[in-house]
Amino acid sequence: MESSCRAFHTPRSLCTFPSAASPASVPKILPYRPFLNQKPLRPLRFSSKFPSIRSSSKPSPIGSSDKPICHDTRNPNVGSFPTIFAAAAAAAAALLFTRFNVPPRAVAAVFSEAPPAASMGSIDYDQALTDEEKERVLENKLESCPEDNSSLRSLMDLKIKAGKYQDAIAAIDRLIQLEPGEKDLLLLKAHIQSYTGDVEAAKLGFEALLAEDPFCVEAYHGLVMVQREVDGELDVVLKRIESALETCKKLKRVEDVRDFKLLVAQVKVISDEYEAALKIYQELVREEPKDFRPYLCQGITYTLMRKNEEAEKQFDKYRRLVPREHPYSEFFDDSMIAMKVFSQMEANKTKTSLKV
Repeated sequence: MESSCRAFHTPRSLCTFPSAASPASVPKILPYRPFLNQKPLRPLRFSSKFPSIRSSSKPSPIGSSDKPICHDTRNPNVGSFPTIFAAAAAAAAALLFTRFNVPPRAVAAVFSEAPPAASMGSIDYDQALTDEEKERVLENKLESCPEDNSSLRSLMDLKIKAGKYQDAIAAIDRLIQLEPGEKDLLLLKAHIQSYTGDVEAAKLGFEALLAEDPFCVEAYHGLVMVQREVDGELDVVLKRIESALETCKKLKRVEDVRDFKLLVAQVKVISDEYEAALKIYQELVREEPKDFRPYLCQGITYTLMRKNEEAEKQFDKYRRLVPREHPYSEFFDDSMIAMKVFSQMEANKTKTSLKV
C-alpha cells in the first residue's frame, strides 16, 4: 500500500505541506491541531483532516467516503493565535492533514434513521441533537452492534471534537482490532498521543509505521514534532528525511519526492532557514507550476520574513490555483487573513516604538 498514512496532526512546531487531497511563542512555530480543539499550548502543533489521501494538490473525495475518520476541523480560533508563526503553522499543517477530515454529514449519516416522533414536520433530527446526545446514541448503538465500524468512527470523531482524547484513543484501539491493516488509525493514535504529551508512546507509534512504510511522510512529520518536543534538535530526523527523499528519487516515486521536499522545506522554516526553504519551494514550482502548495508555503515564508508585498504575490498565485471545492480552501483563507492581521499589528507596534 502506497504511503497510506497521509493524515491528521498538528505539529507542535512544524508546518508541513504535503498535498491537499491529501495539523506555537514567537521563536517557535505553534503547531496547529486540525480536528483538535484548542487547549493551552505548551512551549515548543497542528493537524487537520483525512480518507486515503495522496499527496497531490487535487481535492480528496472525502465527501464520498463511507468511512468517516475525523471531524472537520477548520480551526475557528486561528486568528487568536499569539503570533504569526501560529497562523503560518495552521495554514501549513492543513495542507498535510486532510486524511481524517470528514464532512459534517459523515457523522450525520449515523442519525439518518430518526425516530418517527422526532422527525415530524421539517425538523432536522440530526441538527436537533447536541454532540453529547449523538455520543450517547452511538454508544447505545455500539452496545448492540460492537463491530459497527461506521458508528465507531463517528464516535471517535465526536470524542476528538470534544477533547476527550483518552476516549478517542479507546475508540481507535477498538477500530484497530476490527481493521488491523488500517495504517491511518495507527497514525491518528500516534498524533493524538503526541498532542496530549505522551511523546514516548507517540514516537514508538511513528517508528512502527515507518518500519512498515518507510515512505510515510506523515510519520516523519510526527517524528519531527516529537523531537521538537523532546529537545528541539532536528538534525538526526532531518537526515533520515533526506535519506528517504533520495531513495524516493531513485525509485521514481514522484509524488513522495514532492512531499518529502515540502517536509524538508518546513523543517528549514522551523529552523529559521527561510532562504533555504524558499529555494526548495521555487524548485517545486518549476517542476509543477499548477501545484498550489508551494505558493502558499512561499507566501507564509515571506510573511515570516516580513516581506509582505512578495508574500501577497504568492498568495494570489495560490488563490488562483486552489480548487474552491478543496476541503481546506476556506481554512486557508482564514489563516491568511489571520497572518495579515497579525503582520499589520506587528508593523503598527514597530511604528509606535520608533515614535517613542
